[in-house]
Amino acid sequence: MSQSSKKSTIGIVVATLLALVITKAMWVAVDVKQLPKKGVDLQKHSDVKRLYYHYNLASKKEKPKAIVKKVNKPKPKPKPKEPEKITKFSLKGLYNSKEKKIIIVEYKNKSYALSINDELEGYKFTKLFAKYAIFQKDGKEYKLDLYKPKKGARDNMTRPTPTNNRPPEVAKEQKPQDDGLTPIKEDDGTVVIPKSLFNKYQGDYRAIRRNINAVPNMENGKLNGFKISFVRKGSDFSKLGIKRGDIIMAINGEPLDNFKVPLEFFNNASSLSAATFTIKRGNEIKELEYEVR
Repeated sequence: MSQSSKKSTIGIVVATLLALVITKAMWVAVDVKQLPKKGVDLQKHSDVKRLYYHYNLASKKEKPKAIVKKVNKPKPKPKPKEPEKITKFSLKGLYNSKEKKIIIVEYKNKSYALSINDELEGYKFTKLFAKYAIFQKDGKEYKLDLYKPKKGARDNMTRPTPTNNRPPEVAKEQKPQDDGLTPIKEDDGTVVIPKSLFNKYQGDYRAIRRNINAVPNMENGKLNGFKISFVRKGSDFSKLGIKRGDIIMAINGEPLDNFKVPLEFFNNASSLSAATFTIKRGNEIKELEYEVR
């Protein structure tokens, strides 16, 4: 390349740069003098929003929602209907143990001992609880509640009344009068029982239980007599020669290995003229003779 051509090229470059500088200077002058410094046409640099934002994905990450399983609650079972009550019988007593379940039922002024599956007037005895028994008849359940005496009802037992208001040490001791109900022991050992005494206690189980109590004597799961657990001191029963702890083994020679024997004796007591109780007292077997007049 010749020297003259190099100089012309440099001159063109310098002229171009100079033109750019002059153009920039002219634009600055127009900007300062002509464009407004206030108004909607002017926006400060600080007002200009950024085109991007800093977003921390880690901090804004949503926690996974817990999966809740819907559990269908079982519908409450309807309460069983109360069995219909039996009104023609009276539940006078019961004996409830693992070995034996026996009830004493009164029907038409007679007492009956029923074990499980025994029937009375078409009612089958099936279950026993603390205060009631369950029967079945024609596929339907019936309930028999334990007898409760009415409130305020007076019992048939005579109660002693004070003769006066004097202190006991001043009052004169009176001999008990013969009221025709007291058992009398004769010289040969036979105890005479007034027939009116049977009538006094006939069917009155509550009065009997207040004066004497007997529980089944179970041996190897079988009934073997009745054990006297309580005798009220001074009562009519204490005058029969029976003591606490005695086991009544037989009545009139018939062993007490079931509940029907004593019940039949009790139901027919008013027609008896004599009776013999075989008792076991400790290791001794004794016979108590009774005469009914």
